[in-house]
Amino acid sequence: MRKSGLSMASMVLYVALFFAFSAFAIAISSNFNYRTLSEKGSMWVNEQFDKLQYNLYSSAKQSKDVSNISGKIVFTNNDEYEYDKQKKVVLKNGGVIAMDVDSFEIITNPQNANFDENFPKMLDKGLSSVALKVSFNKYGSKKSSSIFVTAGVDLNESI
Repeated sequence: MRKSGLSMASMVLYVALFFAFSAFAIAISSNFNYRTLSEKGSMWVNEQFDKLQYNLYSSAKQSKDVSNISGKIVFTNNDEYEYDKQKKVVLKNGGVIAMDVDSFEIITNPQNANFDENFPKMLDKGLSSVALKVSFNKYGSKKSSSIFVTAGVDLNESI
């Protein structure tokens, strides 16, 4: 007597192959997603740093003086920058300008600060300036850098 259809052995073989191919596909896609998130995080932190740096330079160009008042950077054009530690954001005039900020340190006396060797050591004490040490973190991608701005149109054009 000839039986047609699926036998128990063929069903077990089909199920085993299905699970093997599924596990392989999941492993490949997880690795791909991890790399994609890492690249996305790197682009994100660079974009946030660039936005913060651009806005600080823009405010400095439009101002004659910059001060650190109660943990805020205040320019004479009425732009104020402050760090919200709970939300990990930098605010400009109350609006979010940079997100995923791990640290934000205002250096009011950059002449005496401990920066890297590329930072100018001999700064004019009569200039109104401020320096920042900031770090960003998103999806495991980290960026730490320093920003130095000097208030005044003529001084920032050559930078």
